[in-house]
Amino acid sequence: MNIQERRNKDGKITSYRIRVFDHRDTDTGKQIFKNLSVKYDKSKSESWNRKNAEKQAAIFEKGVEEQTVCDSRITFAEYAEYVVKSKEQSCIASSTAYNYRVKLQKLKPIIGHIQLKDLLPKALNNAYSELLKAGTSKSYVHDLHGFIRNVMEVAYKEGIVPRNYADATMPPKRNKNTVVALTEDELNAFYTALFSDEKYYVYQVLFSLLLSMGCRIGELCALSWDDVDFDEKCIHIHRHFVHDKTGRHVEDGCKTTAGERFLYMDDGIMNMLLEYRQKYLFGAIRNKEWNIDEKAVFSSVQHPGEYLCPNTVRSWIKNFTKKHGLPTFHPHQFRHTSISLQLQAGISVPDIAKRAGHSRPDVTLGIYAHTLKNNDKHISEVVTQAIP
Repeated sequence: MNIQERRNKDGKITSYRIRVFDHRDTDTGKQIFKNLSVKYDKSKSESWNRKNAEKQAAIFEKGVEEQTVCDSRITFAEYAEYVVKSKEQSCIASSTAYNYRVKLQKLKPIIGHIQLKDLLPKALNNAYSELLKAGTSKSYVHDLHGFIRNVMEVAYKEGIVPRNYADATMPPKRNKNTVVALTEDELNAFYTALFSDEKYYVYQVLFSLLLSMGCRIGELCALSWDDVDFDEKCIHIHRHFVHDKTGRHVEDGCKTTAGERFLYMDDGIMNMLLEYRQKYLFGAIRNKEWNIDEKAVFSSVQHPGEYLCPNTVRSWIKNFTKKHGLPTFHPHQFRHTSISLQLQAGISVPDIAKRAGHSRPDVTLGIYAHTLKNNDKHISEVVTQAIP
């Protein structure tokens, strides 16, 4: 343990810095210390302040030994960056780390400067209130709370704070998102407008595939021609778009461990895709700038041959529906619609979950159970048929 006096320009003592050995880093062998600052009380004598510093140092040293105190200099922003970097190296995807850092940037002006030992429930609740007053949605504040809780949980497990202060806070409840599938009339109106003009040809194929496959838009945009088996009439889903610090790009793997799958398609869809491929190859031959190596099924307009970005599709359908006086659709609603139609058709939940890339059937039921409420009348009719 070391006690050091800190003085101002006039040579007067302003505080005492207490430095206590904590442990030795197992990788580098470097000594790790924890620090405490004790303010100098001007109303007391120098000898009293020295004894008080020694008393606080003894308490602090005992706390370090029992792992019940933290380094007073560590702020939330500093420690959160350390946690994200550690998780990025061990267990999380680069896109998840990117999302964590986006949340950290949002939190820095609010709590980034606060030391971990001072990040008590009251300080966190005040931060949530400040975010809500600034116009941040309840759902996003709830997400920010989850990030803070994860960081504080690591701090607790490493013995930097005595408990996870975020557990005692009152974050706003997340508004439950209701899965909205498209109605039959909405689908008819959309596809009628879509197939009315040949200039929409690429999107005719894209949205026909999106509904029939029931996949995520990031998975569809990441398809290459090597993933399409025309002989077996199936499409291999095994890649998706991610957004990380390098930007948006295609990455191997899927959103979930069950995401990799083979989707079998009917003759109509495969014939449409075969015709589209012929036009695709013809366009690639004519355009010298076309990136043949990528083999992207859906190509970027700005960079011919490279993968079409999901954000481009989202922007396109927003403008398209507005132009034709249709309700605003989101590409993910076609996935919801596909899965809802499968459930209403009586296909087993395990089969639907497998095709959707859900990790478990109960995940599918948890999201789409409300779509089965219309089956209640049919169930009643089936059961009562057993009565003579």
